[in-house]
Amino acid sequence: MSRSKKYIYILTTIAFFILCTTGIYQALNKNVKIRVQDEVIAVSTFSKTVEDVLKENNISIQKDDKVLPDIDTKLKDGMEIVIKRAFDVKLVSDGEEKVITTIEQTVEDLLKQNNIYFSEIDKIFPSLDHKLQPGDEVKIVRVTERIVKETKEIPFVVNTVYDDNLEIGKVINVQKGSVGKKELAYKVIEEDGKEVNRILVSETVVKEPKNEIIKKGSKNFIITSRGERRTFTKSMTVTATAYTAGYQCTGKTPSHPQYGITSLGTRVRPGVIAVDPKVIPLGSTVYIESMGIYRAEDTGGAVKGNKIDIYMESLEKARRFGRRTLKIYVLK
Repeated sequence: MSRSKKYIYILTTIAFFILCTTGIYQALNKNVKIRVQDEVIAVSTFSKTVEDVLKENNISIQKDDKVLPDIDTKLKDGMEIVIKRAFDVKLVSDGEEKVITTIEQTVEDLLKQNNIYFSEIDKIFPSLDHKLQPGDEVKIVRVTERIVKETKEIPFVVNTVYDDNLEIGKVINVQKGSVGKKELAYKVIEEDGKEVNRILVSETVVKEPKNEIIKKGSKNFIITSRGERRTFTKSMTVTATAYTAGYQCTGKTPSHPQYGITSLGTRVRPGVIAVDPKVIPLGSTVYIESMGIYRAEDTGGAVKGNKIDIYMESLEKARRFGRRTLKIYVLK
């Protein structure tokens, strides 16, 4: 073999060896990305598995960490390895507090991971889409809604009817009132067993109230025995007796300086009556049915309430009068 041919052969062999070596290197070497939380590490490695490349790069895996794909997975060029670091959060729910180690990113995922039920009306803090951070506190407030019914009375109304045929001051109960009943339905909202709101949702009348009807007299005049029309402020039924100015009735003799003098300081005379000023003011003009018009000018120790004492000139007349029930009118 000529010298030049031998030289060409050597060069060809070397080139072939280099090509083979490069091909083997490229076949065995893999470029992968390792994502740890928010950090991405790009590595070139001859490792065979995920576990090998993590050890090669001194990346430790804790008990509750999650590696995707699994650590036994064979490496491929261009592969991305994701490591989710586990962290602790506090969960407060149903009267209990507990610490949960998790790799989940949101509150909703955390609850699903731990099979923690929550209803649509439960309150969850922070919100379901909140991105979890180590040390976060997740609180579930249990919300319940129930219907509560109660019965209440419906008060009756007092209707007043004025009657011109009934004397003023007179009252007649025409119809007695009675209360009605209604049933109220409330939606009661409770949070963790404590009532926070009560909303009226329905109101049903079970029994209608019966209104009371009162008839009041509006007639304020009378026709006296003399045919005179006189207006009055009030009428009443009284117990009537009679008295004289004498010692038997007043304890005073004619020599007494107050003998025959009324409480108003006037001289006692026919047509004067003694009254209780708390009932009939002194100085009032009073019409006594079947007897006529009198003046309230005097008082007496036994004249209290609906009582009057009518002055008479003789003790015989006073005794003959006795005790009577009379209708009287206080005139304007």
